Amino acid sequence: MRYRFRCEYLGSAFYGWQEQNCGGKLRFVTVQSTLEEALSTALRAPIRVVGSGRTDTGVHARGQCVHFDFDGELDPQKVVRSVNGLTKRLIRIRDLEPCASDFNARYDAVLRYYQYTIFTRPVALMRDFGWECGSLNLDIEAMGREAQSFLGEHDFIDFCIPRNDGKSTLCTLSEFRLERLNDWSCMFHIKGNRFLHRQVRAMVGTLFDVGRGRYPEGTVNQIFEKNFKGERTWAPPQGLVLENVEYRDY
Repeated sequence: MRYRFRCEYLGSAFYGWQEQNCGGKLRFVTVQSTLEEALSTALRAPIRVVGSGRTDTGVHARGQCVHFDFDGELDPQKVVRSVNGLTKRLIRIRDLEPCASDFNARYDAVLRYYQYTIFTRPVALMRDFGWECGSLNLDIEAMGREAQSFLGEHDFIDFCIPRNDGKSTLCTLSEFRLERLNDWSCMFHIKGNRFLHRQVRAMVGTLFDVGRGRYPEGTVNQIFEKNFKGERTWAPPQGLVLENVEYRDY
């Protein structure tokens, strides 16, 4: 039987989502390997999990969706308690339930929602959950206007780590909104059907360059049109959170 659940995790505690093997041995502790170990212990059987997407080292999640197969009956509440007790408060799973045998957490997703937080003053309490930019006087309005250039379908080959596997780099973004939280922080709300490797961090880094006056508004379109030659900033991972993944029936 196939089961699915939601999970959140502290990205700074792991080397990203994807399990990394080296000669049959785990090379780094990842979210996937930690979940599989906890579920295998709780269910006393080898378990493999599939997530909705692969988050990078340092990237957090609040609404990652995961599925796995298990031959036998299980008590969802008991399994949730067991897994949450085994993951050292770094991962929390919830809403474990049976699902259709053909449900796929990765390929059935229709919308992914990310948030990215920027701090424009030095912070201590929240520095692991946002990009601390010091005391820069960012033009938040310009960043918000420039973000609209990402909406719609575009080829994001120049806003990602190249894949070189022949697969499409077309993505459709339905929302890229900048919310001012207070006078020293702001948050991007970014929704799309799919995202490429480090795409969000590349996009936010470009908007940061516009906001600090390094490049003018219109830079995003210049990059899309391959008319841009300057160096660009990559936003650090800790400001990024996979907030939610939507499905047609979930």
